[in-house]
Amino acid sequence: MKKINLYKIFAILFIAISVSCVDNNDFELPTMGADKEYANLKSLDEIIALYNGSPVEFTDDTTVYGYVISDDREGNFFKVLTIQDKPENPTVGLEVRIDDTNLSARYNVGRKVYINLKGLALSKYFASFQIGSLNGNSTDRIDTSEYLNHIERSTEIVDIVPTTLTIGDLTDNHINTLVKIEGLQSQEKGLTYADPDPNNTSSVNRYFTSCETFESIIMRTSGFATFKSYPIPDKKGSVTAILGKFSSDYQLFIRDTNDVNFTEEYGCDGDAVEKTLADVKALYNGTETTIKENLKIKVVITSDLAAGNIHGLSAFAQDASAGIALRFSGDHNLNLGDEVEIAVGGARLSEYNDLLQLNIAPSSIISSTTVTLPTPEVITFAQALTGDYESKLVQIDGLQFKDNTKTYSGNNELIAECDGTPLIAYVRNDASFASNNVSDKKGTITGVMTVFENKPQIYLRNETDVNFTEDATTCGGGGGGTTNVIFFSELADPNNNPAARFIEIYNAGAESVDLTGWVIRRYTNGNPESTSSIDLTGSTINAGQAFVIAAQTTAFEAAFGFAPDLAAETGGPADSNGDDNIELVDPSGNVVDAFGVPGEDGTGTNHEFEDGRANRKASVTQGNPTYTFAEWDIWNDSGDAGTTNAPQDAPGAFTPKVR
Repeated sequence: MKKINLYKIFAILFIAISVSCVDNNDFELPTMGADKEYANLKSLDEIIALYNGSPVEFTDDTTVYGYVISDDREGNFFKVLTIQDKPENPTVGLEVRIDDTNLSARYNVGRKVYINLKGLALSKYFASFQIGSLNGNSTDRIDTSEYLNHIERSTEIVDIVPTTLTIGDLTDNHINTLVKIEGLQSQEKGLTYADPDPNNTSSVNRYFTSCETFESIIMRTSGFATFKSYPIPDKKGSVTAILGKFSSDYQLFIRDTNDVNFTEEYGCDGDAVEKTLADVKALYNGTETTIKENLKIKVVITSDLAAGNIHGLSAFAQDASAGIALRFSGDHNLNLGDEVEIAVGGARLSEYNDLLQLNIAPSSIISSTTVTLPTPEVITFAQALTGDYESKLVQIDGLQFKDNTKTYSGNNELIAECDGTPLIAYVRNDASFASNNVSDKKGTITGVMTVFENKPQIYLRNETDVNFTEDATTCGGGGGGTTNVIFFSELADPNNNPAARFIEIYNAGAESVDLTGWVIRRYTNGNPESTSSIDLTGSTINAGQAFVIAAQTTAFEAAFGFAPDLAAETGGPADSNGDDNIELVDPSGNVVDAFGVPGEDGTGTNHEFEDGRANRKASVTQGNPTYTFAEWDIWNDSGDAGTTNAPQDAPGAFTPKVR
């Protein structure tokens, strides 16, 4: 009898162990008996139909069922259980918000679950339906101690069959359901699913293109996902994922990298049809437009990446039909004269500050070779201002810089006639020629026409695009035009009254000078670019007379007993605190006289007049565009670099209107 009982005991243990080792992703949870009967059992679509814009709170014993499709083991889902109404061809899905982790240990993929809704609520976040604990107009996560009382596991475990769709087939009805999209590839090679930096836990969007429909979609991966540092395969194939939506963008959320089945060779350009740029540009419909055909273009790069006057993500290109701006999702190495074949299926056409651009990835480049640059199209200055030559390489004759005293850095106004509308040539600070002085001649400009905020501009590829060999035209200026008999005679920063600051200029000539077109520029502190200016147009300076520009009229008149000839404004050129640099510029843009050195802060130098005065010596009879300390007597509060340490008080220390 004892022997028989031992056999029975061993048999029972064997059966128990066998049952506990069943591998259905159920871990150590016990096998359950038959499902219960539920008196008020509803489907997911019946529950969701109750939603009318506000949270639906359940106060009776209503039970809903669904099939688990999410898996939180790899960290891309957090404290959420996603279920859909059917294992195959679902009509609806939703999220169950639960304040617990490792939910997949209990609720494995394919498991049918029953949810007792009494005490819970249905809400909607953007396009996603959610079940959780009611909190105002939304739902919170169900408490850790509560959710087991609401969610019961069925004995039923099924295979979930993802719904195979194209990107264009996706609708809001597919949100929170398992979908499968075939023929996808990452828009850019060499990416990981998210930022591999362990300290960066931000979620990341990666863009994928369908090689079948040339539409694009986002895959969003959590910064906590265990696979975030894994490389996305540089191949193409299918993605199985739970569909989400943010704003108007559908997003794919994979459970793990097994959901990405990329086995085919990368590339959507097989059998691509070659089109002209004009054909491609014609596809733009006024808003961001995705090219949904298998197309390619062959263009020549007309921008010069090596010269640094264009961002590393940008380029200009053209063929015989048109030109276009290219915007890459990553740095490219294309340079002036490269002929490239580019796959544009799935690329987006959009406008940036009114410039039409084709948005592509570096991996869209099929081939590249060096060829001869296209011949620039010769156009007139008037044609350039029409905006009809956007992104085309052009040549324009008879131009000069309106201000030929500055460096290339920043905006440069090009003019063909003195009173005409200027054409802007913007040069980046990073350009290799940015710190070079612009030409003081006139001649021919070669460059790519572009646009910024609906105003035509021209992009200079490098300094050799400016071929100026003729003498520039002298513009405006009234009586006498360009002259150096006008110069700075006194600069004031009163120690006791900063509001009484002023600039005095003097006419050492024998005739009066119309100051139309004359400008005084201020370079604050060590700024190499002018920070403020005052136009002297409308004033005249008589022969042998001084002309005073005050920072504040009322303060000046109170201090010195008479009104200034011209009022500037607070912060303008006349309002210098003594460590700034100042230039007098004639109507042709020539610097006639200068105090200080633009780009050098005056503090501690021989051109500092802080709390003091800079007075031109009587021996000086003409302007000097290069600051020369020997021409000045300077008082300040430091006495540095040979100046006099003696702060000057108004009015007695100053002589406005007296040379």
